[in-house]
Amino acid sequence: RAYSGDETQHYGVGGRQLRRPHCGGEDFDAGTALLNTAGMTFFGLDWANRSATVLICTNCSHIDWFLQAPERI
Repeated sequence: RAYSGDETQHYGVGGRQLRRPHCGGEDFDAGTALLNTAGMTFFGLDWANRSATVLICTNCSHIDWFLQAPERI
């Protein structure tokens, strides 16, 4: 395994299970990331930026970004 957190999960978007096209991986570790913008950073308001859900493939470690959180299956 390239990357592994405490608990991997399967996720879906639009009623279909996510699968990495490169490696066929179906297990992901989830996290969040802040979507910083230059203007908000300039004014010290990074905390007000939106965040995204990131899914890290446990097989190949590719990171996919989602503005709306995928469903856990």
